Amino acid sequence: MRSRAAADMARGEEEIRKGRAMEFEMKKAVVTGGSGPVGRALIRKLLEENVEVLFLYRKESDRSKWLPAHKLLRQDCCSLQELSSYMPDAQDYDVFFHLGWANTFKTDREDLKMQNENVAYTCDAAELAHRFGCHTFLGSGSQAEYGRHMEALRPDTLCIPESAYGVMKLCACHASRVICRKYGMRHMWPRILSGYGYYDNVYSVLISTIVNSLNGRSPVFSKGEQIWDFVYMDDIANALFLIARKGTDGVCYPIGSGDAKPLKEYLIVLCEKLGNMEKAEFGALPYGDSQIMHLEADISRLQTDTGWRPLVSFEEGITRTIEFYRKRLAEDRNAFATLYRKEE
Repeated sequence: MRSRAAADMARGEEEIRKGRAMEFEMKKAVVTGGSGPVGRALIRKLLEENVEVLFLYRKESDRSKWLPAHKLLRQDCCSLQELSSYMPDAQDYDVFFHLGWANTFKTDREDLKMQNENVAYTCDAAELAHRFGCHTFLGSGSQAEYGRHMEALRPDTLCIPESAYGVMKLCACHASRVICRKYGMRHMWPRILSGYGYYDNVYSVLISTIVNSLNGRSPVFSKGEQIWDFVYMDDIANALFLIARKGTDGVCYPIGSGDAKPLKEYLIVLCEKLGNMEKAEFGALPYGDSQIMHLEADISRLQTDTGWRPLVSFEEGITRTIEFYRKRLAEDRNAFATLYRKEE
């Protein structure tokens, strides 16, 4: 007897042959990595769409407390290391969103052995998706898989990763796809470019500038000549939701704004919103040896297949983000203290 996932896949392939877009049902979803910035935005989106969510989290994490209390949200303790032994209490889930990834600190991203652990965890997640009865497995890919390119990134752009993190993300993509093929599950691996928003990495150029500026420190940048593509977390979450519902099996959609521009232009908008444009120093910092100079997503395939488009402009998104961090600092003035540069 065919599994429910295989039956859904066959039905989807038939719809595609007939020239009709296929929408896959999503009433129940499993999420790993749900306490990160993309994961939190995704869980909010799923709840807004009345999707019942099971969030699997590691017991050492205290960030799950930031998730909303909701009748459709259930949480269960399960680390990435425990995915292989987790036994679901139901087999009627539809989509497994695997956003979890271990060893994400900058100092760990070039450690092949540490990053390789995530390939096994991703395969364990795909196996668990099958045990949950899911028709779709969606993993969280990265622009690091592409490596260095000087044109917009497409689903079929050749991947030549340069970091251990990028190499193992790409390996996890292909390994989990093999498992999905075995069980007749759809395999989705969108590659996220530069997301920003609430609870983001405080060492990123946008968030570190916001936090330092709100604490009275002048912003210091490189020349900002690199072409960049920022996309708001809520738009990323909406893209993941639509890819799970309408995306084509096996397509690695790059997720960006579709409106790439020189980084300096983004930073000028940021400084104007912060009210410290006259203090900004461009060119004061050198480029790093591994600096990417062109990061841009071609989102045409994503738009065609799913109807997705970014809804939040950078001006609106960065305004929301500034106010979020302004509120956090008002509640705790010493938050993010490790970022503060020492006075001369």
